[in-house]
Amino acid sequence: MSGVPRSGSTVLAAILNQNKQTHVSTTSGLVFALDGMANTWHSTGLLRADEANHEILVNSMRGVIEAFYEDFDAPVIIDKGRGWPIPQIMQAMTEVVGAKPKIIATVRSIPDCMASFVRVAKPDDLDAFMESGELSEHLKAAYITLQTGYQYDPECFCLVEYDDLIADPKSQLDRIHAFLDLPPFDYDFTAIDGTSVQEDDEEIHGYAGMHDIAPVLAKQHSEDPKDILKHHYGTFCQPEFWLDRPRTTPEIHDLDLQLTASKMGNFAEGWQLAQKIEKDEPNNHRAAYNRGWYLLRQGQIQKGYQLLDRGRRAGVFGNQAPNVPTQPWDGKTKGTVLLNLEGGLGDQIHQVRFAKHIAARGCKVIVACSGPLASLFVDVEGVSSVIQHEAAFGIYHEFYVQGMSAIVPLGFELEDLSGEAYITKPKTIKGFRKRIGLRWQGQMAFETEHQKKFPYDLLFNALEGVDAEFISLQRDEGAEACPPWVEQVPLETWEDTRQATASCDLVLSSCTSVSHLAAAMGVETWVIIPVMPYFLYAQEGETCPYYDTMKLMRQEVFGEWEAPFTKIKERLSEKQALRRVK
Repeated sequence: MSGVPRSGSTVLAAILNQNKQTHVSTTSGLVFALDGMANTWHSTGLLRADEANHEILVNSMRGVIEAFYEDFDAPVIIDKGRGWPIPQIMQAMTEVVGAKPKIIATVRSIPDCMASFVRVAKPDDLDAFMESGELSEHLKAAYITLQTGYQYDPECFCLVEYDDLIADPKSQLDRIHAFLDLPPFDYDFTAIDGTSVQEDDEEIHGYAGMHDIAPVLAKQHSEDPKDILKHHYGTFCQPEFWLDRPRTTPEIHDLDLQLTASKMGNFAEGWQLAQKIEKDEPNNHRAAYNRGWYLLRQGQIQKGYQLLDRGRRAGVFGNQAPNVPTQPWDGKTKGTVLLNLEGGLGDQIHQVRFAKHIAARGCKVIVACSGPLASLFVDVEGVSSVIQHEAAFGIYHEFYVQGMSAIVPLGFELEDLSGEAYITKPKTIKGFRKRIGLRWQGQMAFETEHQKKFPYDLLFNALEGVDAEFISLQRDEGAEACPPWVEQVPLETWEDTRQATASCDLVLSSCTSVSHLAAAMGVETWVIIPVMPYFLYAQEGETCPYYDTMKLMRQEVFGEWEAPFTKIKERLSEKQALRRVK
């Protein structure tokens, strides 16, 4: 069982537990144990990625599940966890169970979910409550996870709308029974016992009673979330992918106008609006994030990152702090520091560079990252050890620093940034012809990816007549678009990707994790970016202060992608002319 927080999963679990045919757990953490197991298995160099080892992994995961629930007699076990919609978990469970996983997911309008958090917490200061960001980040992460899994395979899901469950619980339970192939059962919606599904809310979230449920199933509140969330409402208006059309629409706000102006490339207008919002709403942290982008564009690195860090409080910049008892590092005190890498995989590849600078101040640096990247970081200068995010609580450290905001305690300005390579580039055997690696798309599950996506043909046509061999660095989504003259090489792991990327003389990529990896190894990298780019590329010009070997091929007009590919074609022609002269 999964879904978004505050959407009725607890009450649904309590109702299902009336049936002796089913057992629904509290949030068990089993899914993250399995995910960590799989990531560790695949990231260690001691295990070959062959068929025999894969079978051992599948059997081991099956054994963990069986041991976890060996004391429960119910024919149907429903494990509750937010991570079940993760595509790699869904794929693994298909092999472990021998059939596609069945995921019951409760859903609800995201502003309604956040308003429910506010109702339960009853904060005296709404802005301060939102500034903490923990619950809003928890909500948005769960939403993205569910959306990603649903897009991966919608057949695996039985989506239960909160309002439908309240209005007509019998029909929703009938749907669930049909989904699980269970015989009919007469549930009592007036005597719901929530004792079997209680969570330790106070310890986990700092607020008691978040999973308390009434014995009678009925709508408990009628307040409009706009009245509860006030100016924060628009932050939570996410597409309701489970509906034919969205119910929640953000009000037109100066912030919306500012963002639209920036996306269109009207930067003067965007900056004026950003300054106006600062005057009118000094506590609007989402707006502060946008001003930070403009300050980075102006070369004000320290002030820019300080404002970007405020965006964390509104859930727009990076992830929340790790679940650890330690304090943020101040940039001066010596000790053991947990460098918590965050964001997407490309973000984490970018951030690991700061380990060297933290270590230079007399600190031992432990890096926490996503499991698949661990092997890339073990020999980065300044890194003492690498762990997965889930292990952060259990490893000794005295301070932590967020990867995206590491520049703030380090006190860096523009002149302090280094574009030197910092990830080891393996030796590869190269042929006589130049090799160009191509990556044309990131993961479409990310909101900003649609802004970065360009027509594939523009890239492929720009390479016509170029004397080189081409390899694809495209994995998963978009790989089917690979033309026949581009060689597809194994990219099963990030070590495969490192080897393939290192073999290239040039990498052409949209703004993806591969472009970060290539430039971090010192491979010449040309990145195709939209009019309003990622914050690392906010400054004007072709060069990037974070990577010496990176060139930025910019979209010049919103909605038109011809310009960067014209430039790519010209630059490649120049390179070939130089080769002929030599």
